[in-house]
Amino acid sequence: MAQAFALHDGTGGSRARAHTPGKYIVLFLFAPIVLVALASGIWFSYAEKRAAFAAVEYRKSIDGAREAYYPIPEFLVDLRTDDDGRTAYLRLKVSIRLNSAALNDAVEQIDTAKPAIIERLTLFLRELRAEDFDGSENMIRVKAEMLRRVNLALSPHDARDVVIEDLVIQ
Repeated sequence: MAQAFALHDGTGGSRARAHTPGKYIVLFLFAPIVLVALASGIWFSYAEKRAAFAAVEYRKSIDGAREAYYPIPEFLVDLRTDDDGRTAYLRLKVSIRLNSAALNDAVEQIDTAKPAIIERLTLFLRELRAEDFDGSENMIRVKAEMLRRVNLALSPHDARDVVIEDLVIQ
């Protein structure tokens, strides 16, 4: 950093103190502070976008192509009571398989629409009974309805599939 003052030798050997101008103080003190503040503001504005892309998982498909999956937080809902009056609970973990064509836009859309997706899926799951998960045909119907509700929340983008990673009915 520059000195705050400079000593000059005059003709008679006396030394007079000359102060540095104020513009140098501004240049060397306030300009770096402003630059650091601007850089940190830009960095924090992109933090949410980076977090959304960090959540995307990439997996290889059977044919070796890379596919993108966006995990949704785990659901714990109570199902409708059955004919005997018993209540069952459902724990479900799903991921949304995304189209690779517009991946950047789809990830941003999912990140902003995540509360709507969770609400739509929770309301749908609470209307089901434990018998609705029996058999592969019923599971295909449940997955198709979940995909339809996710795509409604994501329009104009669409998801390819809803992948059930964990399903427990108690």
